[in-house]
Amino acid sequence: MLAYWLVDAIMKFQPPMDIPLTIELDIDYRVLLFTSIVSVLTGVVFGLLPALQATKPELVPALKDETNIGGYSRSWLRSGLVVMQVALSLVLLICAGLVVRGLQNAQRLSPGLITNNAVELSFDLSLQGYDGPRIQQFKEQLLARARTVPGVQAVGLTDFVPLSMNINNEAINVEGQTQQQGMNAPTAMVSRATPGFTTALGTRLIEGRDFTETEIANNRRVALINAAMARKFWPNQSVQAALGKRFSFENSPVPPDAWIEVVGVIEDGKYFSLSEETQPFLFTNLRPQSGSYLTLVARTGGGDSSPVIAALRREVQQLDATLPVYGVKTLTEHMAVPLFPARVAATLLGAFGLLALLLAAIGIFGVMSYAVSQRTRELGIRIALGASATNIFRLVVGQGLTLTAIGLGIGLAVAVAGTRLMSGLLYGVNALDVATFAGVSALLSSVALLACYVPARRAMRVDPLIALRSE
Repeated sequence: MLAYWLVDAIMKFQPPMDIPLTIELDIDYRVLLFTSIVSVLTGVVFGLLPALQATKPELVPALKDETNIGGYSRSWLRSGLVVMQVALSLVLLICAGLVVRGLQNAQRLSPGLITNNAVELSFDLSLQGYDGPRIQQFKEQLLARARTVPGVQAVGLTDFVPLSMNINNEAINVEGQTQQQGMNAPTAMVSRATPGFTTALGTRLIEGRDFTETEIANNRRVALINAAMARKFWPNQSVQAALGKRFSFENSPVPPDAWIEVVGVIEDGKYFSLSEETQPFLFTNLRPQSGSYLTLVARTGGGDSSPVIAALRREVQQLDATLPVYGVKTLTEHMAVPLFPARVAATLLGAFGLLALLLAAIGIFGVMSYAVSQRTRELGIRIALGASATNIFRLVVGQGLTLTAIGLGIGLAVAVAGTRLMSGLLYGVNALDVATFAGVSALLSSVALLACYVPARRAMRVDPLIALRSE
């Protein structure tokens, strides 16, 4: 029944996409049969082990009733399983803790745009057969109408919004520098936009200026580059020195109108994923008759974005009622896409980690309770010989914490080696984050101490007379 409930819970993890995805996840009879067989075999095997141990008793100690004294050292199998449970729980909890911290860090990251008070909507003019002049006319009319929508402070069009899970790289040829060919050619991520788009996106301009309508009308090619591109292609110079420099795309004819002039430098951001290293990126001005797949981004004055979204959608429909509009959302909702893998990983790893923690606590409690019941006579003798309740408490708890310490050591070694493989989900958090490792270890130790406490309290109350008479 729990499996059926979990299927429903997992189905709620739908990617935040406009395209509906139909995912059918059911309890397959073959999987059910397989897991049932494994469960039965597990019960049989682990039931046979103690039975096999009972077939080979040590007769002399058994007749002298000495089997329980020092019996803890013989429970290596039980102890080994507890150690494995502790180690597995530690690894899962550390992974979950790192992913959760990475998710929190990602939500505080500055991705080079301001998600608050901004909306977007997309459309594809090629679906309706728009040609060059019609594309130009539609873009101009839409921008003019969008600027008049109440609450809109800035608006722009682009063929690529950062963190849209796609990428467009172009080889760069810098004027005055030796051009490299093929795989060795330096590249930058490229997007095309209209004037006002970076303002609508919330990207900060460090140096220079934005595009102008005059440059677009005169077909003059200009670009806004990020600081990382300025540092890479014009090294050993200030970021401001990149202004006025020219470059072209490798496959473009260079003289003379193919040169693209740098007119502004924007802050670095994230463009494909939140975990990427800082990369060169640039916006070129969107040419009048180019660009059929476009996204309109508008910055609002705050408050509820629904009226602005409805008004923008209405303006598009008034220009062309047959044009499909999709991807209508706020930029905050836009960020749900790059954050989706981390959220799923944090939820699943956290759930498995808590389950493993529960199993480890039950295992430690079970082993220590069994050890106390098996050593009742020994504990009675110790108390009769003068052992205090504190000594008995330390004895039982010490044995449990010893198993925990061994499990922690193994788990830490595995975690140190394994967490580096999940660096793509950590978003600026070190895979060997000391705070997470120490916090999870302390949590697991506390749970283990609590699991040992009840058996230890029972051991402290052993009556030596009853214990000695019991056999």
